[in-house]
Amino acid sequence: MADRQHALERLATRIVARTGLHYYADKMDLLEMVLRRRMDACGCACPMEYLSRLSDDAAGEAEWRALESAVTIGETFFFRYAEQFHALERTILPDLITRLRPLRTIRIWSVGCSNGAEPYSLAILLHRLLRARGEQDWTVDILGTDISDLALERARRAEYGAWSLRDVSASERRQWFRPAASGRHWTLRDVYRRMVRFEYGNIMDLPSGGGATGPFDLILCRNVLLYFEPKRALELVRALADRLSPPGWLLLGHSDPIGECGDFLETVTFAGTVAFRAAGSRQGPAAPRRGVLSCLPDAPLAAPPPFRQARERAPEILAHGDAGLARAEARALADRGALAEARACCGAALALHPLDAGLHFLSAVLAEDSVAAEDGFRRTLYLDREHVMAHVHLARLLQDAGEVKDAERMLRQARTLLRRLPADAPVADGGGLTVAGLLRLVGGDGAADADDVREDGAPMLARSVS
Repeated sequence: MADRQHALERLATRIVARTGLHYYADKMDLLEMVLRRRMDACGCACPMEYLSRLSDDAAGEAEWRALESAVTIGETFFFRYAEQFHALERTILPDLITRLRPLRTIRIWSVGCSNGAEPYSLAILLHRLLRARGEQDWTVDILGTDISDLALERARRAEYGAWSLRDVSASERRQWFRPAASGRHWTLRDVYRRMVRFEYGNIMDLPSGGGATGPFDLILCRNVLLYFEPKRALELVRALADRLSPPGWLLLGHSDPIGECGDFLETVTFAGTVAFRAAGSRQGPAAPRRGVLSCLPDAPLAAPPPFRQARERAPEILAHGDAGLARAEARALADRGALAEARACCGAALALHPLDAGLHFLSAVLAEDSVAAEDGFRRTLYLDREHVMAHVHLARLLQDAGEVKDAERMLRQARTLLRRLPADAPVADGGGLTVAGLLRLVGGDGAADADDVREDGAPMLARSVS
């Protein structure tokens, strides 16, 4: 047992050193669950044998890439962080379009792009802004990088289920996507896919000069740095700042531990969020970088290896007896596209933890139909009357069903709960939304404020929360 524990600690140390994911340094139970899957896949009987495989000259690098995919936390969805997309649409992208108009070229980098939802969201937004200005002859180069090969394969396929599109309305889904052959997923339209390209990239390579070189006019590195030690996170922020063009912008996650960066970045405050610019940035466009434009893959990518069946995985979850670990596992499965397994994971965990409000909420978000979703959100509220996002999600369902009065009652309750909390506090299960940001989205009668509508009367892309 001592040898096994020592081997696991050595594995954790090597994983942190290679990926920077300090998140796993004190989460051995979660890491052991991930490692057990990779050991099973490789036929390794013990952690020491798996350590040897990682060090093997022939197979080691390939296994490291598979392990990186397994340990990566890939929680994301389209238009995540409404406040930042509001700032992008209202200020940041219009500013860049104005400054870069002489060159008509814009370069954007999405760091830790996961399944592609973030760079594709930017493509949709930028396409809309350029079309509204009658300037569709721009060269748009959006780069998405990630440490997970599995995530990059999914990003290139651009096929998404309800989990990734949970903040996209039905009308927007019809406009931006087309039904996939499976009938249960949606494929992003080619006009947006052509604006984005994907590459493998380890953010740990940046301080030594590796990785994407830039210059980039906009860099997004959101919900990546929170898994790193503060000192390392600040080092990485500096490396990102070095890759900004003179008029460039940098967006980080609300919870990222960026520390003191005032000596090399200027902070720009927006409603509910902040953005950064290079200190003393000049007022001109960046020099264009020669290179190919984004294009679709020449051939279909191979399907990712199947996950083990949920019934095989359930004993792992139940054996730990930890509702929080089960929630994390279900979210990880959903983020990887294994929705059936994520639902099975929730079901297995709820059998052991029937009074866990968080599991009921996640089960409702993952539900395949509105009846099951409504039941799950109501169970969540029965167990936790102060679960704000359950109120908001239930209000959306009721609104879609034509039950307007009940929907407004739910939103009133959500607003009451939000006003009791600090404005800058994150909303539980809110995908990064702060209290102030969610209040703006559900304020008044639940519609957008007057300032959130463009002069032409079209609604902003700031999300309505679903």
